[in-house]
Amino acid sequence: MARKGATTRRLLKVFILLFIVLTINNLIYYYHFVGGSSSKEETKGIAVLVVITAESKEEQYKIAMDSVKCYSKIHDYHFILVRDSDYIACNHKDKFFRRHCIAAQILPKYDAVMFLDADIGVVNPKRKIEEFLTDGIDVVLYYRFYNWEIAAGSYIVKNTPYALEFLKEWADYESKLPKSFHGTDNGAIHLLLAEKIFTSSDVELEMCRKVYNISKWYDDLFTYEACIKNMFGSGTDFGKIRIMKKGTGWTRDCWLTSCQWHPETDFMLHGWKSGQLKETPVNKTRSVIFGCNGVPLFYYRPNQMSRIQWYNPFLGPMDLMRCNPENTTWSYNLNLLGSKFEITNSLRKYEEQIAMMQAKSYARI
Repeated sequence: MARKGATTRRLLKVFILLFIVLTINNLIYYYHFVGGSSSKEETKGIAVLVVITAESKEEQYKIAMDSVKCYSKIHDYHFILVRDSDYIACNHKDKFFRRHCIAAQILPKYDAVMFLDADIGVVNPKRKIEEFLTDGIDVVLYYRFYNWEIAAGSYIVKNTPYALEFLKEWADYESKLPKSFHGTDNGAIHLLLAEKIFTSSDVELEMCRKVYNISKWYDDLFTYEACIKNMFGSGTDFGKIRIMKKGTGWTRDCWLTSCQWHPETDFMLHGWKSGQLKETPVNKTRSVIFGCNGVPLFYYRPNQMSRIQWYNPFLGPMDLMRCNPENTTWSYNLNLLGSKFEITNSLRKYEEQIAMMQAKSYARI
């Protein structure tokens, strides 16, 4: 009887221990998959992603990134700065393809991601990323202003299977590159898009591919891109992909207008590297126009300047502690707040020149 009682007590202890283990296990499960789901929901929203290499110096992009950080705080976006070396799964040899793999790793955690080159800065914090999100469109790209390329340095993707697969395909296109002057991810995006939008047996597509395969320098690369652009025509929406027309996207190069900008036409500007920053001129390229009341109005001509120089639109460093939804009034250098008419007119004339260059480039085929 004593032995039987001891056995019963041991079994009772085992059952109690098993009960405790199961209870702890259920608590862990609840925390991660039920209770934790609310925390997962909190991570959703829009993220602004900047990917730099292990060797990159953040100070080189401080002005640009501080503006993006402040902008993100104003609109409750998630600003994410990562180094590509931290993503072992993205083992692409080319850093440009690697960054799209990283974007694919991060996208599932958010509703949408805006990818930005590190040297893109915000000038107008009142604009919102939601302006560029449309039902039925999962991937948003845009044409560069100074040529006919589709930009690879910034895009918006929604958290959908289609967009996720698109990023993975783009990153993995590294293995499909021809043994030519291919333009890395910028060249690849054109053929990837053409292959997704048109059938692989398309005669014009194969003609563009041949040009790409024998490309030796920029002239050939631009001819290949002009060939792809000719296939796209004037369209913007191709299924779940949107390619925004020149000048209608969220960013353009700063040098196009001597870094002048206007709040009704501009959102972000590209090319803000600290090592290329120049002092804003005070008395150069100044023009005078007269208002309807005869009072002279001064502005700076928004002409094209060197592509490796830029002027800071802000009067001083950005105080990130003061960035909040109630503070969208930034301290600007008024010398760079240009005339809307002059800026749009200058860009229009430049766009006409580019159209002629595109036609001549395509004619090289």
